[in-house]
Amino acid sequence: MEQKHAPDGADKIETARLINLPHDDVAPGGSCLNHAACTIVSPNYLAYARTLAASYLAQHPGQRFFVLIVADLSDPAPFQGDAFTPVMLGEIGLRDVRVEAMKYDILELNTNVKPTFMKYLIERYELDALAYIDPDIFCYAPLDPVFDALGSGASAVLTPHITTPVFDGRDPSEQDLLFNGTYNLGFIAVRRCEEGWRLLTWWEERCLGLGYSEGRTGLFVDQKWMNLAPGLFDGVCILRDAGCNMAYWNLHERTLAETPEGYTVISPVSGRVPLRFFHFSGIVVGDPEMLSKHTDRFMLDQRPDLHKLFAGYKAAVLANKNKAAEALPYGFDSLSDGTTVTRLARRIYAKHQEHFAGEDPFDAKSKFVEFAKAQKLVQGTIAPAKSTWKDFNPRDRRVEFVHKLLKIALHVLGPHKYELLMRYLSYITVLRNQAVFLRDPQWPEGK
Repeated sequence: MEQKHAPDGADKIETARLINLPHDDVAPGGSCLNHAACTIVSPNYLAYARTLAASYLAQHPGQRFFVLIVADLSDPAPFQGDAFTPVMLGEIGLRDVRVEAMKYDILELNTNVKPTFMKYLIERYELDALAYIDPDIFCYAPLDPVFDALGSGASAVLTPHITTPVFDGRDPSEQDLLFNGTYNLGFIAVRRCEEGWRLLTWWEERCLGLGYSEGRTGLFVDQKWMNLAPGLFDGVCILRDAGCNMAYWNLHERTLAETPEGYTVISPVSGRVPLRFFHFSGIVVGDPEMLSKHTDRFMLDQRPDLHKLFAGYKAAVLANKNKAAEALPYGFDSLSDGTTVTRLARRIYAKHQEHFAGEDPFDAKSKFVEFAKAQKLVQGTIAPAKSTWKDFNPRDRRVEFVHKLLKIALHVLGPHKYELLMRYLSYITVLRNQAVFLRDPQWPEGK
């Protein structure tokens, strides 16, 4: 599998060059000379990035904000003119952008290039500290607890999804967080130091090699890997400040109050603290009643403390719309002949990548596309609507038919062999694992 790996010893050389710079030392009082922040979007999400960048720079005058544009585009001109600095995907040092773009869908690619982007910015701009912030976040006060932690010696800063238990039968539950990850990687901050660089390099390798949204194998893009970081690397700060990364997943433990100085978060862990940034994950800006499409714990009308905050944010995003730039194509969702790239095609490509080295996998004349069409991995030019298991109606006739087949299998096989069949089905329904039979018969066995 082709991924971005440095030659033996390269990481040590690169790290040494970084940490020998004069400004690597922890600054007195937790301050550093060169802080910055960044986010990542595809063109359709540009309004969120513009809103975030403006809010961050308003709270951190003198700093820089960078936006990585994840799309098959090389010209930054459509994204210039704002206060942020646009960076194109081809600039950050991926070994082969088109290979990664074929392996991963739009969500996966946007998240999996995060550590590569952060390494690029730290080195290119000689940053002392860098915060990554998801585009659907708004900053309401300076991120002092974050930069103070880094300035006091932390190598990285993470925020947990929750800081108090929740077990009320609503979503998201503690079990959901076991599935998706302990820490929310809509935010991470890293200091320019050897341990911070080691963390980013490890994370980069995991994201580019195994950055799938694949819950049955324990993977969830870039986020799930960070469960391991506090045990693997020194100085990883777990910031439990309730004013940082307030979002739908922790509303059971946090309420908001407006004061003359700004918004205050009230929680049993932090007491009363300033709201630093709110994560509007799952928001629908065109729906004034929507809190988040990812939760059923609260509706917006049940949280009057959030009404003004949400109304203000939705208005800001709508005001930052740029129809021309947002209409620019992502470019990695179809082949050169317009055929839609399916998730199945991406997963099988990732497993058989060695057989298609040196070619553009999006080229309709490539060996991969010839293989994909022969194996029926792609079809048509219209992408199907996204769905999850929650979208299936157990009373649908097609679903009931499958249930009847399973019941017949149980009666024929008996419970022990039926359990064995279920184990195999749980394995083979992971799309990557279907590469064992979705292959060219002329290839040598095991390859």
